[in-house]
Amino acid sequence: MGCDIHLKAERRMLGVWTEVAITVFDWRSYGMFGFLADVRNYSFVPPISEQRGLPEDYVGEQDDLGDHSYSWLTVEELANFDYDKEFEDRRTFEQIAPNILAGNADTGPGNGVVKTFRAFLGEEFFQDLEALKCSGAERIVFGFDS
Repeated sequence: MGCDIHLKAERRMLGVWTEVAITVFDWRSYGMFGFLADVRNYSFVPPISEQRGLPEDYVGEQDDLGDHSYSWLTVEELANFDYDKEFEDRRTFEQIAPNILAGNADTGPGNGVVKTFRAFLGEEFFQDLEALKCSGAERIVFGFDS
């Protein structure tokens, strides 16, 4: 069974948070999930932030955001992160049956591949980040399902 992200982009208008009609970060990427919220973090990527729960002023429905690991980030935090920093990606794949690989194996510290956050997250992440910045959104609020 997989895990998916459920995300709302928001901006403050007249003192109230309102949803921005944009779809970003909506693909299944355990690497991205690890970076955003330490969810399914098989790579041991350092998250941009600890999980924060839902913002106190969130006006949407919690049910729309999945069922666990709720958090939020400002677009400014995402835009200002140093994606050229390096970390050790410790995720590896092991064969568990013919033609079946499990991607939740850990190489152990010192045995992974050193890479930048930029290379790890990939081009699609940065295309979505640019679209998010252009949309006028100020934050993203998200959660995950199983």
